[in-house]
Amino acid sequence: MWLQINHFMYKIINILYMKKVIRTVFFHFLCIIGFGIIYFYLKDDFSEKEEDNLEIIDYLLLSTTIQAGVGISGMYPVSFYGKLTMIIQQIIMLCTHIFTIYVFNI
Repeated sequence: MWLQINHFMYKIINILYMKKVIRTVFFHFLCIIGFGIIYFYLKDDFSEKEEDNLEIIDYLLLSTTIQAGVGISGMYPVSFYGKLTMIIQQIIMLCTHIFTIYVFNI
């Protein structure tokens, strides 16, 4: 009886933990797609070293690079709004644990 209760509690804890993992991954994907679209909308505020005919995939790459914390990209902001948007995404990336642990558990 005691072994069955422990096994049941273990399964519940695993399910709850997986929900947190799934929410965290979903949060990161949401940030990547959302900021990729914002960067595409603000495309005049960004420039790339090699070419100027950028597509949505280039902005998603920039967003993924920032969200992953890599920090290396051929694209860079050239205006106030581009820099501000990039700073906001970097701050959100740094505060991911606050969003995923505390906000999602309220």
